[in-house]
Amino acid sequence: MRINQSITLTALVGAVIALYFEAYAANGLQFLSYRTGLLMTAWTLMPYLILFAGRYFFEGSDIQKQWLHFGIFEVLVVAWIYWQTLVMYPDAQGGLIFLFLPLLQASLNLVVGGVLYWAQRRLKHRKQ
Repeated sequence: MRINQSITLTALVGAVIALYFEAYAANGLQFLSYRTGLLMTAWTLMPYLILFAGRYFFEGSDIQKQWLHFGIFEVLVVAWIYWQTLVMYPDAQGGLIFLFLPLLQASLNLVVGGVLYWAQRRLKHRKQ
Protein backbone atom coordinates (compact mmCIF):
# COMPACT_ATOMS: atom_id res chain seq x y z
CA MET A 1 0.00 0.00 0.00
CA ARG A 2 1.32 3.44 -0.85
CA ILE A 3 2.19 5.86 1.92
CA ASN A 4 -0.47 8.41 0.91
CA GLN A 5 -3.15 5.72 1.03
CA SER A 6 -1.89 4.65 4.45
CA ILE A 7 -2.10 8.22 5.73
CA THR A 8 -5.66 8.46 4.41
CA LEU A 9 -6.58 5.16 6.04
CA THR A 10 -5.03 6.22 9.35
CA ALA A 11 -6.96 9.51 9.35
CA LEU A 12 -10.17 7.68 8.45
CA VAL A 13 -9.73 5.06 11.17
CA GLY A 14 -9.01 7.79 13.72
CA ALA A 15 -12.12 9.72 12.68
CA VAL A 16 -14.30 6.61 12.90
CA ILE A 17 -12.94 5.79 16.36
CA ALA A 18 -13.59 9.36 17.53
CA LEU A 19 -17.14 9.30 16.11
CA TYR A 20 -17.79 5.94 17.75
CA PHE A 21 -16.77 7.22 21.17
CA GLU A 22 -18.78 10.40 20.62
CA ALA A 23 -21.88 8.33 19.85
CA TYR A 24 -21.09 6.05 22.81
CA ALA A 25 -20.88 9.03 25.17
CA ALA A 26 -24.15 10.48 23.82
CA ASN A 27 -25.99 7.12 23.90
CA GLY A 28 -26.73 7.22 20.19
CA LEU A 29 -26.67 9.61 17.28
CA GLN A 30 -29.54 11.87 18.34
CA PHE A 31 -27.06 14.62 19.22
CA LEU A 32 -26.44 15.10 15.48
CA SER A 33 -29.93 16.57 15.09
CA TYR A 34 -28.79 19.66 17.01
CA ARG A 35 -26.48 22.38 15.76
CA THR A 36 -24.28 22.00 18.84
CA GLY A 37 -23.88 18.29 18.17
CA LEU A 38 -22.82 18.96 14.60
CA LEU A 39 -20.32 21.59 15.73
CA MET A 40 -18.85 19.26 18.35
CA THR A 41 -18.54 16.52 15.74
CA ALA A 42 -16.76 18.90 13.36
CA TRP A 43 -14.48 19.93 16.22
CA THR A 44 -13.76 16.27 17.05
CA LEU A 45 -12.89 15.50 13.41
CA MET A 46 -10.63 18.53 12.91
CA PRO A 47 -7.37 16.78 13.97
CA TYR A 48 -8.00 13.98 11.51
CA LEU A 49 -8.56 16.46 8.70
CA ILE A 50 -5.19 17.99 9.56
CA LEU A 51 -3.65 14.52 9.57
CA PHE A 52 -5.20 13.82 6.17
CA ALA A 53 -4.07 17.19 4.78
CA GLY A 54 -0.48 16.30 5.60
CA ARG A 55 -0.38 13.99 2.62
CA TYR A 56 -0.55 17.05 0.36
CA PHE A 57 2.26 18.94 2.07
CA PHE A 58 4.90 16.25 2.40
CA GLU A 59 6.69 15.08 -0.75
CA GLY A 60 9.63 12.92 0.31
CA SER A 61 8.90 9.33 1.22
CA ASP A 62 10.98 9.63 4.41
CA ILE A 63 8.98 12.62 5.61
CA GLN A 64 5.70 10.95 4.60
CA LYS A 65 6.70 7.82 6.56
CA GLN A 66 7.43 9.93 9.63
CA TRP A 67 4.04 11.65 9.28
CA LEU A 68 2.38 8.25 8.91
CA HIS A 69 4.13 6.85 11.98
CA PHE A 70 3.18 9.92 13.97
CA GLY A 71 -0.45 9.57 12.80
CA ILE A 72 -0.65 5.89 13.74
CA PHE A 73 0.82 6.61 17.16
CA GLU A 74 -1.58 9.51 17.68
CA VAL A 75 -4.65 7.46 16.68
CA LEU A 76 -3.68 4.64 19.05
CA VAL A 77 -2.99 6.97 21.97
CA VAL A 78 -6.19 8.95 21.44
CA ALA A 79 -8.26 5.74 21.19
CA TRP A 80 -6.71 4.60 24.47
CA ILE A 81 -7.51 7.96 26.12
CA TYR A 82 -11.12 7.83 24.90
CA TRP A 83 -11.42 4.25 26.18
CA GLN A 84 -10.00 5.14 29.59
CA THR A 85 -12.09 8.28 29.96
CA LEU A 86 -15.45 7.07 28.69
CA VAL A 87 -15.52 3.31 29.28
CA MET A 88 -13.09 2.33 32.02
CA TYR A 89 -13.48 5.33 34.32
CA PRO A 90 -16.69 7.15 33.33
CA ASP A 91 -17.22 10.49 34.98
CA ALA A 92 -19.73 13.30 34.77
CA GLN A 93 -17.05 15.52 33.23
CA GLY A 94 -15.94 12.86 30.73
CA GLY A 95 -17.70 14.64 27.89
CA LEU A 96 -15.19 17.48 28.17
CA ILE A 97 -12.72 15.21 26.45
CA PHE A 98 -14.45 16.03 23.17
CA LEU A 99 -13.61 19.68 23.74
CA PHE A 100 -10.02 19.51 24.95
CA LEU A 101 -8.55 16.40 23.32
CA PRO A 102 -9.19 17.60 19.73
CA LEU A 103 -7.64 20.95 20.66
CA LEU A 104 -4.54 19.17 21.95
CA GLN A 105 -4.45 16.87 18.92
CA ALA A 106 -4.83 19.67 16.39
CA SER A 107 -2.12 21.72 18.11
CA LEU A 108 0.21 18.74 18.20
CA ASN A 109 -0.53 17.92 14.54
CA LEU A 110 0.31 21.48 13.51
CA VAL A 111 3.54 21.53 15.52
CA VAL A 112 4.73 18.14 14.25
CA GLY A 113 3.61 19.02 10.72
CA GLY A 114 5.52 22.28 10.91
CA VAL A 115 8.67 20.52 12.07
CA LEU A 116 8.39 17.91 9.32
CA TYR A 117 7.72 20.59 6.70
CA TRP A 118 10.79 22.50 7.89
CA ALA A 119 12.84 19.27 7.71
CA GLN A 120 11.54 18.63 4.20
CA ARG A 121 12.55 22.11 3.02
CA ARG A 122 15.94 21.70 4.62
CA LEU A 123 16.50 18.38 2.85
CA LYS A 124 15.53 19.99 -0.47
CA HIS A 125 18.06 22.79 0.01
CA ARG A 126 20.82 20.31 0.85
CA LYS A 127 20.22 18.36 -2.36
CA GLN A 128 20.49 21.49 -4.50
